[in-house]
Amino acid sequence: MEIPIFQCSACGKCCSHIRGMISDEEKEFLRKFAFGQLPLVQVIPIEKMSFPLFDFEAKRFREWAKEVDVDPKIRPSRVILDLNTGKAIVVTYSMDYDSCPFLKEGRCSIYYTRRAFICRMFPFNRDPFLKTGEQFRKEGLFGSCCRMEPILPILDDTSKETLVKQLYHSLSSEFLNVVQFDFMHEWVNKTIIEMMKTKKIRPAMHYPYEFLLKRIENSKKIDLMDFLVEAGAKAKTEVEGLLKRIDGNEDAKDLLRKT
Repeated sequence: MEIPIFQCSACGKCCSHIRGMISDEEKEFLRKFAFGQLPLVQVIPIEKMSFPLFDFEAKRFREWAKEVDVDPKIRPSRVILDLNTGKAIVVTYSMDYDSCPFLKEGRCSIYYTRRAFICRMFPFNRDPFLKTGEQFRKEGLFGSCCRMEPILPILDDTSKETLVKQLYHSLSSEFLNVVQFDFMHEWVNKTIIEMMKTKKIRPAMHYPYEFLLKRIENSKKIDLMDFLVEAGAKAKTEVEGLLKRIDGNEDAKDLLRKT
């Protein structure tokens, strides 16, 4: 049976509840490790989290907010407190809303702009983890979008290769976005580890959480991409090339050519 092509109806339902858009597994991981045990420190309560924005996405959202007269209430979400420089390196941001502020009259006011990964991935609600070799089940990949109802029963998750082909056929751009999102997370983690190894950063870890929060609050903030250039870890042209590659989903396309 031929797999239908997914088509977003732009109903706005997925954007009307952006608070708490994380899985129970991720919540459990955050509770165990993200409050001072790892380099990345969660600076807002889990129950207050809305969808994540990488630092470069937050910059874009601020500009788009001006164009459509919106206060995005963008706040740091996950931060590295660098003991070398005393700076708070912001890796991800979050918008302090229950419903996306760009949703106007039931429609996204910036839909035809590039938007953020978390927007472009819908109806996926988790990464497919194609690089890990992990077998995934179709029921765990998606949220509750009504447009998936005719597609989900036909998907064959008994074969990972078959399922990947079906997903790419039915949700071409969304699937590329979710695969690239997986790459982006991996790249952030590898970059942090490499900077620690080369002593370009010395993250504050295993301190009392309240101490970390206070230090972060009183520290000068800098976005990760800007810090990479400032610290000499990346040239500005390298960062620009990286962002272009991310925006074009080039890593995802390369992987899927080999799959």
